[in-house]
Amino acid sequence: MSILDQVRKTQFQDNMSGFNPMETINVLLSRLTDKERDVVKRRFGLHPDSRQTLEEIGKHYGITRERVRQIENLSVKKLKELQELKDEIMTAERVTAQLLEQYGGVMEEEFFLENILNFLDTREGSENALLFLADHIFSDNINKVKQDRDFNHLWRIGSVNTDTLKEVVAEMVALIENHGQPIKLKDLLENFKNSEYYLKNKEKFLSATTFLEATENDIDKVLESYLRVSRKVKSNLFDEWGLITWGTVQPKKINDKIYIVLKKSGKPLHFVDISKAINETRFDEKIAYPPTVHNELILDDKYVLVGRGIYALKEWGYEPGNVANVVEQYLKASGPKSKNEIIDHVLSKRDVKKSTVYLSLMNNDKIQKTENGKYAFVENSDKTDDELIDDSVKTAV
Repeated sequence: MSILDQVRKTQFQDNMSGFNPMETINVLLSRLTDKERDVVKRRFGLHPDSRQTLEEIGKHYGITRERVRQIENLSVKKLKELQELKDEIMTAERVTAQLLEQYGGVMEEEFFLENILNFLDTREGSENALLFLADHIFSDNINKVKQDRDFNHLWRIGSVNTDTLKEVVAEMVALIENHGQPIKLKDLLENFKNSEYYLKNKEKFLSATTFLEATENDIDKVLESYLRVSRKVKSNLFDEWGLITWGTVQPKKINDKIYIVLKKSGKPLHFVDISKAINETRFDEKIAYPPTVHNELILDDKYVLVGRGIYALKEWGYEPGNVANVVEQYLKASGPKSKNEIIDHVLSKRDVKKSTVYLSLMNNDKIQKTENGKYAFVENSDKTDDELIDDSVKTAV
């Protein structure tokens, strides 16, 4: 990192520690009349209550919506032209610009607010105060780009090269799509920096950011910020990035929600607990009912019943079937095993009592006890005891 970049970051931290958007707003609003100040506060959420519509404010004052709009516009214009507070405004704008610079000059709105409020220690009212300053008071060097088909609401420094932004985002989205499933951000960024596009256009990319000499961490921050502006991808509950059309990223169907809840738990769950977890996660406003969840679990073979009402993901290594099936498959694949070995194996696959496993050994004509006290799987139960023992020894070998 160059000395100038170090100086910039130090200045940013120093400036941010003394920056309070609400104090800046209060100083500005003190130059308005009582009515103008109240209208602006209500209209932009700078009031203790939430933002109010033109109609709500009009009813409060007994005036038309159009008159409220006129007061709003005139008040904002007056604030922007306050020459005696230019230094106050410029300080706030400079701090905001410095944050944007650290992320390549462009940030998705929620990401922008999340980061700046972390520095501000989430002072009450700071979010709406900052949005008001950035959207209505700051110069055109900082501007808001409204959401469209490709990008979320974002804030950017006017000098940012939007063509490079679009190229980088398109390349990362293509990498995710080709990967075919959600991917950790770290892995995605590594893949991008090893891509033909990046290696060929690295200098152009770096020149499009505000760094003179970017470190790997700087580059990763810029790339993450670029990725977040895209409306085609988002991160899921596991902090993995995928296409928003994927059920594992933005689930809409109950089956997708079941899968995500189970995967996040990392262990088998009762269908009632799965329903509760779906509702607590609040993927949307739809309520998940236990009978509906149970039906989905029964009908989809990627879920395996491992106990009374308890289900696991088949991808975890669970196989369908009852306890007897699990015992048979284990002995068929591994050869003769002791009772304790069989019980330990079944309990790793099913949520049942030890006595249930033991009974399945006693009441299964495909399983025979060998001479050395172990249990073996046999296809034909009509064989003599000597033949069974002989077969079990061969299997063990």
